[in-house]
Amino acid sequence: MSHVDELIENLRAPDQRGMGRVERVENGVTSIDRLAALEAHAKTIRAWDQQAIPGLLQTPRYSAAVIQVANPRLPAMEVRRRMLLKSARTEAFLTRTRVRGLGMAWFVIGESAIVHSFRDQEETHALQLRHLLTMSGHAKVMIQVLPAHKIPAGLADHFTLYGLEEDKADPDTGSRLPTKRVGFLETIMGDWYSTRLDDLAALHSAFSELIRDAMTPEASRTFIREVLASWRATQRTTSPEPTMGNPSSSPATPTGDA
Repeated sequence: MSHVDELIENLRAPDQRGMGRVERVENGVTSIDRLAALEAHAKTIRAWDQQAIPGLLQTPRYSAAVIQVANPRLPAMEVRRRMLLKSARTEAFLTRTRVRGLGMAWFVIGESAIVHSFRDQEETHALQLRHLLTMSGHAKVMIQVLPAHKIPAGLADHFTLYGLEEDKADPDTGSRLPTKRVGFLETIMGDWYSTRLDDLAALHSAFSELIRDAMTPEASRTFIREVLASWRATQRTTSPEPTMGNPSSSPATPTGDA
């Protein structure tokens, strides 16, 4: 091994068990399929995104806009295929909010994602905001907006935490097996997952700080309504100035998965 190879090898953590990059194929099976399978077993979901509405809350048109912005070189057919896959994932989530299985889903969204549309798609964004207002009224869904002047813990741009329940009981005790947790991150180098306790603790801590610094669910609904109303009134891409006042705070997110 050359000296340069050794320098690179030394970048690797000594213990990479329980973590790794999610397999992704440019024009084939994508991580969307794997996320859908993961979410189908999730008892709890915690998601944060600073620049876009989280995937599970996206409308089909908004989803297509996000895919195009993130992957500008994708052919139109592939954009549509991925949009349909994401839409199926979203529909499955909506179904779970109406039946047993999903305990609670928390979403914290950066103010920028609320006030700015992608590529001047005002109508698409307005419909997305209306969908957010509908979802925010659901008993199993909590949506909060992080003001622009608040800096997310660790400068985190996007991540999701899943709490998964086993389908079977412990063969020795007969009791339900403990909830397993998975952290999921999307980066420019690909998607990554981790089940390591220290990684999950860091993500839970960061999410608790986001919840604490964000507007309350009620204040968030009011803010979204104001942004939507401003677009309707002007009929052009305008939005309120970024919030600079003190937002209403709320308790840290529960650490349990019930």
